[in-house]
Amino acid sequence: MMTIRLALIGACAVAMQAQSGPTADEVVEKSIAASGGRQALEKINSTVGKGTLAVPSQGITAPFEYYAQAPNKRLFIVRVEGWGELRRSCDGETAWEDHPSNGFRIAEGEEREDALRECVFNEELKWRELYPKRELAGKEKIGGREAYKVVMTPASGKPVTRYFDAETFLMAAQATKRATAQGVVDVRVEYSDYREVDGVKTPFTIKETTPGEEVVIHLTELRNNVAIDGALFAKPAGK
Repeated sequence: MMTIRLALIGACAVAMQAQSGPTADEVVEKSIAASGGRQALEKINSTVGKGTLAVPSQGITAPFEYYAQAPNKRLFIVRVEGWGELRRSCDGETAWEDHPSNGFRIAEGEEREDALRECVFNEELKWRELYPKRELAGKEKIGGREAYKVVMTPASGKPVTRYFDAETFLMAAQATKRATAQGVVDVRVEYSDYREVDGVKTPFTIKETTPGEEVVIHLTELRNNVAIDGALFAKPAGK
């Protein structure tokens, strides 16, 4: 009887310990606070970033530009010498890509949904709307550090698993399955080298890994609340 009683006490202690930890929603809110807080983020309505994009397996390092504007516009530009200029954008309604090798195309179906969701400006503040279901799935090591694992599921589309540093609560990584022109692929993105700009902590190094490929972005410049001509995000005339 004593053994059974001790076992029950131990089980209750474990259960109470589990309940005392943060919920998925609390982890996400702590991440917003850690990055600078809602007020600081809400003051920003546009962002322009510049740096380099590297593809180590191909020996490529190229200039990289990033433009984002509230409420839901975004543009990436990569210029590779001897290859051409890659543009990937969404204007709030259309997600498109102009590729030096594959030409121009417009995303459709699930690929379009994923792209438009990712293009929402200050997306981290709109997590309740964008991801109706959230659940904490324990902890996992990211870069040798403990991180809370939060699975966030949109109303339609595939879940996104986000990892938040258990000490700083800054987002360390995220993983999902992304719809592409070549089919659905596993994508993992890691964030590091956080720096404070206009009261908001932003990762200056971003590493994206897909099967057989790794892309690393290093930002060298980041400016907020810059005037951006909305036409910059529109698809090229005649396409």
